[in-house]
Amino acid sequence: MNWGLITFYDLNIHFKKLKKLTMKKKNIIILTSVFTLLICWSACNKKEQAVAPPLPGNEPLTTLTLKATNANDATDTPSASWIQLDPTGTNPPDTSHATLHLKSGASYNVVVQLLDSLNDITPEIKDRENYHLFCFDVAPGLNLTCKQTDLDTNPKPLPIGLTDLFTAGAASSGSLEVTLHHQPNVKDGTCAPGSIDIDATYTVKVQ
Repeated sequence: MNWGLITFYDLNIHFKKLKKLTMKKKNIIILTSVFTLLICWSACNKKEQAVAPPLPGNEPLTTLTLKATNANDATDTPSASWIQLDPTGTNPPDTSHATLHLKSGASYNVVVQLLDSLNDITPEIKDRENYHLFCFDVAPGLNLTCKQTDLDTNPKPLPIGLTDLFTAGAASSGSLEVTLHHQPNVKDGTCAPGSIDIDATYTVKVQ
């Protein structure tokens, strides 16, 4: 009789210890799961940080050609090319074909062509029209006006300059500087923002 009571008592104590141990393990598992969920919830609720793509670099250009067509005489098609094959700019550019002959009082539709050594880069500039702008700086004494005739696809369309209208005045001569401005995210229709892809100077003779 005493043996039976002692045995039952011992078993009861052992059962209680086992129950406590099991509950402790369950609590640890529950706490671990809750902690893991909190970490995941915190990570999911963090604001995503927008990583801006790198801005496109300057175009490696070597040749800028102006191809003009007289608006009233399709046979009058003067052109001029400025070539710089030295990317460092140490050597002077080839300006042997950089003289543009225009008729006094005539208007010309001008198309700009760009080359990278032997490749025509003009389509790439067209594809990236929203951050490119051609600017024309006419020297004092040269009777010439230049106006871009194409527009990009920005929300507010801005000039590009791949196509232009040149209007020649009285007979004169002087220099015309043509620069292609590289303006990702800063294009505003002016020549000030950004950097320069190519800077070419021509001699223009109006006769």
